[in-house]
Amino acid sequence: MKMRRALSLLLAPALLLTMSAFSHGGVQCAGSSAPLVPQGLNYTENPVDVPNPDRGFYRANDGMVVPVTGQGSGTVNVGNSPVTVGGAVVNTRISHIYFDLRNYSSNTFTSRGTRYTASYRAPADVSIQSRPGDKPPYAYATHFDYWKANVLPTWPRGTSQPLTADALAYIRAKLQEVRNGNGVTMVRFNYDGLGYSWVSVEHPQDGYMDRSVADIEPDKATVLQHIAQLKPILHEFEDVIMGVDGGFFGPWGEEHSTTFGTSPQAYAWMLNALLDAVPESRSITVQGGAFVSWYNAKYHTHYTFQNIDKMPPPKAGTPEARFGFFNDSYAYGEDEGDNYPNDWGSLSEGAGWPGNPLGAADTYDRGRLMTWIRKQNNLYGGEAQGDATLWNTYPFVGWEAAYAQTVYLNADYEDSVHDRWGDFTYTKDNVKQKMTNAYEEPYRTEYATFDPLYDGRTGAEYFRDRLGYRLVLRDANASGWVKQNGTLEFDGSIQNVGFGNIVNKKNVSVVLKSKADGKSYTALTKIDARNWRPDLDSRASNTAAYRDLSFAIDMHKFGNVPVGDYDIYLKINDPKETTPNKRSIQFANNGEGIWDADLGANLLGSTTVNAANDIPVTRIKPGNGQVDLDFAIGSSNGKGYSVYLKKADAPGPFTLYSNVNYNSKGVHIKGLTNGTQYFAYVQRNAGGKTSRTETVSFTPGHR
Repeated sequence: MKMRRALSLLLAPALLLTMSAFSHGGVQCAGSSAPLVPQGLNYTENPVDVPNPDRGFYRANDGMVVPVTGQGSGTVNVGNSPVTVGGAVVNTRISHIYFDLRNYSSNTFTSRGTRYTASYRAPADVSIQSRPGDKPPYAYATHFDYWKANVLPTWPRGTSQPLTADALAYIRAKLQEVRNGNGVTMVRFNYDGLGYSWVSVEHPQDGYMDRSVADIEPDKATVLQHIAQLKPILHEFEDVIMGVDGGFFGPWGEEHSTTFGTSPQAYAWMLNALLDAVPESRSITVQGGAFVSWYNAKYHTHYTFQNIDKMPPPKAGTPEARFGFFNDSYAYGEDEGDNYPNDWGSLSEGAGWPGNPLGAADTYDRGRLMTWIRKQNNLYGGEAQGDATLWNTYPFVGWEAAYAQTVYLNADYEDSVHDRWGDFTYTKDNVKQKMTNAYEEPYRTEYATFDPLYDGRTGAEYFRDRLGYRLVLRDANASGWVKQNGTLEFDGSIQNVGFGNIVNKKNVSVVLKSKADGKSYTALTKIDARNWRPDLDSRASNTAAYRDLSFAIDMHKFGNVPVGDYDIYLKINDPKETTPNKRSIQFANNGEGIWDADLGANLLGSTTVNAANDIPVTRIKPGNGQVDLDFAIGSSNGKGYSVYLKKADAPGPFTLYSNVNYNSKGVHIKGLTNGTQYFAYVQRNAGGKTSRTETVSFTPGHR
């Protein structure tokens, strides 16, 4: 049977990226229109604060109470001023906004009445069992029981209702404040943003009370209605939303304690609603129990905290790949004793829920849980807290941050933890102390990696710089010159020395900036920066962690680029960014002029654009393992002509291809694989001048 495949002339070859990890030499690539020239940039890391979107310390924005009528109040901290974390100066680029929906639930409190405190006492004429001197019959066991039954119901409450037009306008206005700045936001919607429903008191007669006192969420239908109303806003501000906390359930929206907050069934319907409402490009951060509940319902499995580490790594594009983890007690954990391995219910949230649907409390294992988080390869962060333990101090806290790929942390909480990091001097002797609290087998690691770049600095500085991704250009080789109708080629390597990954998809563009007049010309590539994965060993000496950065771009992609000298830049920003230079990713390299703030781009090198000499291709005729390219050939014996070829899905530049015959119509290319797409062009060198055809595409096949 004869078959003919569709053919097309391509004015641009594919823009290619490979992810193999190796060093690149500055050698000429055979078949390129110009040799690849080493660029002589500074390829070392500068250990200073490099503010970037979607990573680092964040500023918490509490008290954003969504109004029923009016404009509401509260100003978003968009990171315009530096903040000190453990003595390290940080320029934040994340605003964590907690939108408080207290006015939209009949079960939550809009303000506090008389509070249960250490000094609270029930009326003297009420007999309380815990009060010394009171006698039976006791009306209540504790002062707390009396307060909850008689005082708490008098507190003012909201009304379960749809979000009003003013409410939606308020949320939009706050997100616009973020867009007007130079940062991004994590957003959370909750019904008790200030924790009015939580009591934490050491009472001299009742003892220690640390618990939720009310189910503060509205009914299921109202929660789902609110999520549906928020969907258009989340899509409208996709460009500045880093991610969305699961929220909605529990005090502070931290997904614990209430009936919904401890229900696998409730998490299944709530997270399904969020998957629909949140743009597909953005992640949803949840507690472990919330995710496992959703996953079990979705795939009819029965994972628990005993086997959470056996959950398969999510495949790209699946709904499970969209979930990250928010830890409201980051790095905390008891060292030993009766409370071990208590972590204040953050990592272990879900273990020990009523009826133990995900396993009993003692089935939680830190190593298994952290291994699941590592497999998710998504957003991981939260807020550090707790007194000093082996878990939240060096060297373990730095090692675990890399293992779990920590992306972001609260700059405002908790100072005592941050100060311990700031007091830690980062030296080899201190970092290489044996970690006696290391995970159990098979995840046991007893020694952290020491990075000499930070020798003598503080643990807070190390954390500041390593949170999330941090990109260092390690090698750069670019076309020494390129014709206006040629192909600009680049071969280099990059290293992500951060704890975490680039989670959100980014546009990666190449920018040519004229050295004569400063005008710039941009071409979008198909490079996926999310593939620049970090390694537990972030040292510069670990060349196995270098990721390939290569591209070949037809000059037509840049538009009409005048002849002249140009600097080559790499610009990395959100696909929906609305400004020319905000929220772009900056490399952490040493050297002057690496970062162009006006472009929002990083210097890769320079090249010269020369005048074009086109040879038009008039016909492409494929055959069995072969193809004929017809063009106006000046010498039928092929003198001065060369064919450059590459498979469409192959990495790297075009290479010289010699299995050809020339004729009066052009060139006959042989030895090809049927069903494989190729790119090719023909170049002529005659009389000291170079000309070439456009790049064409073809797929050989049976005729």
